[in-house]
Amino acid sequence: MIDWIQHEAASHLVLVVDDDSRIRSYIKTILQSADVQVLEAGDGLEALEVFHVWRGRIDLVITDIRMPRMTGTDLAVSLRSNCPAIPLIFVSAEPAPADLNDPKTGFFFIEKPFSPKALLDAARRFFN
Repeated sequence: MIDWIQHEAASHLVLVVDDDSRIRSYIKTILQSADVQVLEAGDGLEALEVFHVWRGRIDLVITDIRMPRMTGTDLAVSLRSNCPAIPLIFVSAEPAPADLNDPKTGFFFIEKPFSPKALLDAARRFFN
């Protein structure tokens, strides 16, 4: 299932942001099975700290939309103000806001629950 992405993903670093540790673990397991390196953050503010430390090396951010302290959309605005080209995948149990689902602008949305294939397909859009 993941063989087609392993070669492309082997050198990528992804920041996964979700206040639910089970979701972070699920996403991390999927990405690591495709040889993607993963950093984690429990909310948007923690993600900003991690992003700052790893700036220039993170290839993709996968973030929940609804989180305490800082939402995923606020995180995206902050990240994009410092790094305009960083691609983001938003995940949420709620329907996709239209402005957060446009791969041409570096945004993509996946509705929870999602399959490993759906996540890897979304990541692949930005790894190519």
